[in-house]
Amino acid sequence: MSIEVPVFYPGIDSKGIEHVKHEDLVLHEVKADWLIPLLKAAPSTQQELANTPLKQRLKAISMLGEEWLEKLESGKLSRLKEELARATGYPLKLIDLEFDFVAEVLNQENLVRILDVSLTGGAESLERLVELAPGERVRTMPAGPVLIIGSGNSIIPPLIPTTLSIVTGNFTILRPSITNIKAVQEVYSPLQNLPNDDPLRRALMVGYYAHESRNLKTLLEKAPLGVVNYWGGEPGRTLVAHMLAVNPYRPRFIVNGPMTGFAIIDSEHVDQQTAERLALEMILYEQQLCNSPTQAALIGPRHEAIQFAEMLASALEKIGQEYYLQSETLPYALFVLIRSLELAGAKVLASTDPRNPWTIVVSENDSALAKLPKDALLPLHYRRRFIEIVAVQNTKEALALIETLPKNPAYQGVDKVQTIAIALTPDKIAEIEKNLHRLGVYRVVPLGESYLRTPLEPYDGLYLPQAFTYTVYLRVR
Repeated sequence: MSIEVPVFYPGIDSKGIEHVKHEDLVLHEVKADWLIPLLKAAPSTQQELANTPLKQRLKAISMLGEEWLEKLESGKLSRLKEELARATGYPLKLIDLEFDFVAEVLNQENLVRILDVSLTGGAESLERLVELAPGERVRTMPAGPVLIIGSGNSIIPPLIPTTLSIVTGNFTILRPSITNIKAVQEVYSPLQNLPNDDPLRRALMVGYYAHESRNLKTLLEKAPLGVVNYWGGEPGRTLVAHMLAVNPYRPRFIVNGPMTGFAIIDSEHVDQQTAERLALEMILYEQQLCNSPTQAALIGPRHEAIQFAEMLASALEKIGQEYYLQSETLPYALFVLIRSLELAGAKVLASTDPRNPWTIVVSENDSALAKLPKDALLPLHYRRRFIEIVAVQNTKEALALIETLPKNPAYQGVDKVQTIAIALTPDKIAEIEKNLHRLGVYRVVPLGESYLRTPLEPYDGLYLPQAFTYTVYLRVR
């Protein structure tokens, strides 16, 4: 039996849809020759949006969050939760947390704070000229149409750029992952209840394109796009870049690429509370986010690293029982990896419960994973609840591990470390601050908060509202 994946856009009919068979799915792809004329007319929609009071735009988005919460509390999203848990492999309890957080992404006050810190002239510049100095004014304008190619490791990442793109006045096309498209469409579905003349109703299209889609290829190579925001790694990133290179409209290409997290702990923080914080970070999202710690440095002797690993094992055992996976067996490749690490001299602690499959590797000075033959390695996205703790002598050695991580064969496909999660004394934090220029990381946060983002945080060093807009400058004498 085939499952149909529809398109979210008001007024689209069968003439604009191509039915594409993809495994056991029937994709409703929007035809490129139908969509390109719509994109050519998008500037008028964007002008209408830009002329709509910001308060009105924000109210409509905030309404989405309120309706989502109503559905959540009434139990209408229960089936969707179960489907998303099966598709992502995440525990149902984690999906509960995700669904609770949706309303925060759509919160009006949070959005205003993001816009105020991101844009020259603040949020106000989205609806009027703002004076920066006598005779000098700026206005922020939409840079779209915007095409967002989202990731599938969570429902939240595609919602953030899409919401910011709409609020800043762009006609927006979102191509989510096949795993989260139904949830994303459900979030934005109340937009279709807005009046026909409301530009917000016509500002968003959500549909899926297969990776090898001819329609997507045509859009990337020929459509009048202003910005393309890609979330993911290779080979998709390079393929999209090559197709955009021949696009005569020269859209901006904003990439949120594959990265990972790193934890640094010192002897003063070898305690159960620190272990529980790291355990929670490993379990939430199964280390599939760019900020999830997958390697750690413990500044201290090897015996302290082993002591901390035992505390971490206890914490993973306890917290992991609250986030059971629907697994019946541990992968054989994991056994091969553990045995190879032990033969290489590493200390390995591991669970035998497939519902809570944690693994802790303790090595000294260098990464034991980096020394293994390639055929013994398990790709990063398969190493869930898995961390290597390297005992090092000082902060300098810990930072060296961060710099060399992309060269570690166990991290093939990862660009670099995005987030450093720290449990350190002030003097060691100061040393990290002095070396930020050479580390290239985007975030340094307290251990236990890697997955938390405040409205003031940029994404991978860039405020997304800046990526989706341009600034007009006006000077008069």
